[in-house]
Amino acid sequence: MPDFFDPHVIARVRGLDVRSLRLVESLMAGIHRSRLRGISTDFSQHRPYVPGDDTRHLDWKVFARTDRFYLKEYEAETNMPVRFLLDTSHSMFFQSPEAAMSKYEYAATIVATLAYLLMQQKDTFGLALFDEKVRALLPAKGSAAHFRGLVRAMSEATAGGKTSIAGALAALAPQLKHRGLVVVVSDFVADTDRFGEGLGQMSFLGQDVVLFHVEDPVEREFPFAGQTVFLGLEQEGKLVCEPRDLRRAYLAERRRHLGAIQEVCLRFGYELEDMPTDARLDVILSGFLSLRQARRRR
Repeated sequence: MPDFFDPHVIARVRGLDVRSLRLVESLMAGIHRSRLRGISTDFSQHRPYVPGDDTRHLDWKVFARTDRFYLKEYEAETNMPVRFLLDTSHSMFFQSPEAAMSKYEYAATIVATLAYLLMQQKDTFGLALFDEKVRALLPAKGSAAHFRGLVRAMSEATAGGKTSIAGALAALAPQLKHRGLVVVVSDFVADTDRFGEGLGQMSFLGQDVVLFHVEDPVEREFPFAGQTVFLGLEQEGKLVCEPRDLRRAYLAERRRHLGAIQEVCLRFGYELEDMPTDARLDVILSGFLSLRQARRRR
């Protein structure tokens, strides 16, 4: 069976809907289904048995100690709607020769696969596509027709302008009537000045937030040699230079920029996760599912 978790393999599968199906099939073959249930129950308390109660919930260990019948009561877990914010800015469509997919294509593949899983679990999911402003906004629903609409919106997206995560969060806020999980997927090639405002608004609304940092391998390693023409990822112009002179300054600025983003996330108790486009997709998918499972139990 092909290794669909390898970015170079899944990149050859045409269509986000088919990709998501292949990835879910592979994921389900490797993860026990009990970890993927949409609604589960947590033990809450005991109460005395009364005639007519369902005897399947009798706690026989308590009976052995007390010689009295007690029932276990459970508290149902409520669904936590998931809303994906996917960056469609110009920089997200960058793809180096070392990468199997562009940053946007990799991120959209992950979002489509997670949305398919959520649909299978009878959970709800929404989508916002954004650059400087929100370009498409789909409310949280869980139907197959809604999933097809989400895939179509992502498939038809084109490279936009610059990135404004704070603006996207502000536009999403009026839809957030209930506690949920907001998943921001971006390369974070953006000014960090107003980033804290957006996360602060999410925190005020009681939303949980996970942020995925999408990055091409050349952005991480800066492996260039010889005189090179560099083009601004968000149309800032071009620069001709010797990469050896630029590499140290670039990597230092990258560390500073990501450090500033991480600091804001930690201030609100949110997590920033790496999403390198050369990583196996099962690592990203299972990592998200583990994070979501932990948040549902808070």
